[in-house]
Amino acid sequence: MKSKKRFRGFSGFDLKCLAMILMVLDHIHYFFGFTGRIPLLFSQLGRLSGWLFLFCTAEGFAHTSNRRRYVLRCYIIAAAMGLIQYAIQFFGWTRADGFFPANNIFATFLLCFLLWQGLDELKKKRWLIGIGLLALPWIGYFLFASLPLTLVPYAYFLQCTLFPLPFLNEGGIYYLIGGFLLYALRPRRAVQLSVFTLTIGGLYALMLGQMNFSFIEVLTLGYEWMGLFAVGLMALYNGRRGPRNQRFFYWFYPAHIYLFYILSCLMI
Repeated sequence: MKSKKRFRGFSGFDLKCLAMILMVLDHIHYFFGFTGRIPLLFSQLGRLSGWLFLFCTAEGFAHTSNRRRYVLRCYIIAAAMGLIQYAIQFFGWTRADGFFPANNIFATFLLCFLLWQGLDELKKKRWLIGIGLLALPWIGYFLFASLPLTLVPYAYFLQCTLFPLPFLNEGGIYYLIGGFLLYALRPRRAVQLSVFTLTIGGLYALMLGQMNFSFIEVLTLGYEWMGLFAVGLMALYNGRRGPRNQRFFYWFYPAHIYLFYILSCLMI
């Protein structure tokens, strides 16, 4: 009699596959919601995808054998996507209703890389480098915010292509705070996920409280908090990398976004 295989949790590859499926659902609603035929549930489920990808990226950053190559690969994709986003806006290639894809999770990863590397430098007691890396994204943002209006278009080009900035990144400040916690506390999983849930949950609660949303609006308009359900999947991570198929994940993300965008332009 064959014994049943015991469930031993999700590998990093498994979590990426789950995140990818949820992301596609989210983007179907994001790009084709104007048809009125895509259920809001697609985007509600999709809230889990960004946090899952961020969790897997933190693990990848910690374990990669070549951190420079890992960062460079993400940087190239982020810069290319930023250039496309800028070109769509600059040349008037937006959809007929003014919509354009602002997706670029790789730019958010790059900001997290600076914070994570800064944290590692502090652990090695390289105080100046560590503090500098942790401060760099915020210094860049405040310099951007203080520019005269005549220079903002040029700085926006640099922000899109060369140096992403906090608050302007996909996921905003929430992803940077959450990403920092996921990496800083990763050696102790229970503490990591508990602190992450309390911190990000508290920030979402403050945001919803300031917006005075009703209970129904919390579910239909302010549903970003639903991303916290990703913690349940993170808790099932078994610490294993799983099958190696990195290129597929790297290229699927931009490929499906621009395919969806072109299709939505044709449909509208």
